[in-house]
Amino acid sequence: MNDYRITVWGLGKHARTRIIPALSFLKEFSLVGVCSRTEKVVKACAEELDCDGWIDPEIMLGSDKVDIVYISTPIGVHFKLAKMALEARKHVWCEKPLTCNYNHTKKLINLAEKNKKMLTEAFMFLYHPQFRKIQNLVKNKELGDVHSVVCRFGIPTLDEPGFRNSAELCGGALWDVASYTVAAVLELFYDQNVQVLFSEVRKHENFPVDTTGRAILRFSQGTTAYLEWGVGVGYKNEIDLWTDKGSFFTDKIFSKPENYQPVYRIRNKYGEESLVDGQKSEQFIQMFREFSNISKSSKRIKDEHQRILERARVMDEIVKFSI
Repeated sequence: MNDYRITVWGLGKHARTRIIPALSFLKEFSLVGVCSRTEKVVKACAEELDCDGWIDPEIMLGSDKVDIVYISTPIGVHFKLAKMALEARKHVWCEKPLTCNYNHTKKLINLAEKNKKMLTEAFMFLYHPQFRKIQNLVKNKELGDVHSVVCRFGIPTLDEPGFRNSAELCGGALWDVASYTVAAVLELFYDQNVQVLFSEVRKHENFPVDTTGRAILRFSQGTTAYLEWGVGVGYKNEIDLWTDKGSFFTDKIFSKPENYQPVYRIRNKYGEESLVDGQKSEQFIQMFREFSNISKSSKRIKDEHQRILERARVMDEIVKFSI
């Protein structure tokens, strides 16, 4: 892929406030169009962005202007839309998680590889310098071997939950927030096998979707990961590593404002603590830059597909273990 002509399919608040501004900032991308079922929103966005606007996705997918489709819709329709785009021989970059079904994810990856197309899952935090710092700490054993990692992500009840309260659209805490914690720990220990030792997915009585949960994962070189998530709880968004030479903690590891200043709380083996400021960055811009780099290598595209599949497999095991 040498030409990044992209359209955004789905024009909710997230797409309008984070995705489209990030794409518009990057000179290597050309936002050629937007697509949504709502004519009023499509018209307003197309006029503001000076691009095409489509209400009919078939017409959008048939356009020679479009190389990449960025899907920003409820999780429950990702599979259908991604399948349509891949069959139309477009590259698909999709909001996380790609699907809420392991077999659906596998089918999309097979279809992408059959048609020689790139498929991504937009866990944006993976490309921020804050997460890269943790990756380097683990890889280079800056604090020794990691004994355990605790990862929590929880948000208060939303005033306008939208699809998040719909089981049919894959709403619920598991897919909306737990998927972040799974993506984080799998990326930190990507070269290791992992086993789900325990999981619990819970929901309040008479509520349509799951609301809280927890899981314990064990990696092949001995690290244990404790994951906890929830919707309708006090806000938490953090990761904490305990190593044989100390510990490392940082906040707002997943979602964060554009100008967020990461802070690392590092303790040595005696418990003596120091605070270190991290690098500011806009993680959606960083993500798209990395996607463009990945697109230039068939090996890296294949590796990205395998990462997506492994995340889907572990999420599937968490669901099955909890039943």
